[in-house]
Amino acid sequence: AQHEVSAVVTAPDQRRGRGRETGDTPIAQWADAHQMPLQKLADVNVQDARERLSCDAMVVVAFGQMIGPHLVEDRLAINLHGSMLPRWRGAAPIQRAIAAGDATSGVSVITLAQELDAGDVLASEETPIAPLETAGELHDRLALLGAPLVRSVLAAHEAGTIDGAAQDHAAATYASKIHRSDAALDLSQDASTLAALVRGMSPRPGCQLRIGQEQCKLLRAVAHDAPADAPIGTLLDDGHVATGSGTMQLLDLQPAGGRAMDWADYARGRSVESGTICEGTC
Repeated sequence: AQHEVSAVVTAPDQRRGRGRETGDTPIAQWADAHQMPLQKLADVNVQDARERLSCDAMVVVAFGQMIGPHLVEDRLAINLHGSMLPRWRGAAPIQRAIAAGDATSGVSVITLAQELDAGDVLASEETPIAPLETAGELHDRLALLGAPLVRSVLAAHEAGTIDGAAQDHAAATYASKIHRSDAALDLSQDASTLAALVRGMSPRPGCQLRIGQEQCKLLRAVAHDAPADAPIGTLLDDGHVATGSGTMQLLDLQPAGGRAMDWADYARGRSVESGTICEGTC
C-alpha cells in the first residue's frame, strides 16, 4: 500500500564537525532532497503540535524525545526500535548488545507508551550477530530489516488486522546512552570482554589504545583463549595483546589523525615490535 507523508519531523539545525558550523540533520537533508514536507521541532510537544502534525499514523525512529499522550491518542503511533524488546530498552541498544556479547539482535515495532520503550510489540524480526560484526555494521543491517517491518505494520493497520503483544516488563534490560568513559579499555579484563567492547563501541565513540607512543582508535578485535606468557598489555606477534585472560587480536584500527586500516597495513608502516607496551586510554 502507498502512504502519503504529511510531515517529516526532525531536530533543528545542529552544530557539527571541527568547524562547529550549523547544518541540517541528515533527516532534514533527506527530506529536502525528496521534496518532503519538513518540520524542525526542538520540542515536539509544543501547544499546537497536534494541529501541525495532522496524520492518521505516526512513525518514530531514533527521535530522542518523549511523545506526549495528546499527540498519540486516536491515531496509530509506533516506534521502530533496534532490539528484540524487552531486551535493551533505551538509547543505545545496538552498542550494548554487541558489548555484552549477545548472540542475536533484531528490530521491534512497538506502540508508543509513556514509559521508555515499553509499548506493545506489533512486529519484530530477529537476526544473529556475526562474530566480528561492529555496532556500525549491525546498525546498517537492522535499518534494512526495519523499513519493511514498519510497512507491514502500517498495512495491517489499514486492513484492520493489527495485533500486539504486551512485553514482559520483568525481563526488561536497559541500554543507557553511550559516554566516552564506556569505551575505556581495562586490559586486565578477559580478552572476550575486551574484544566485544571494541566492536560495540565501533565506530563511535571508539575504544582508545596507546600502542607504544601512538594513540589509536580500535575498530575491530577478536579474542583468543590461549594464555599469553607475557605481562598484561604486552604486544605480541600478529597484533595480539596480552590481557587478563587470553589475548585480544587487533584487526582494524585508526591512528590519531590517520585513516582506518587493518593491522597488517598499520604494522607495515611502522617499526612495531613484539614487547611494545599497550595501554587503554579514554
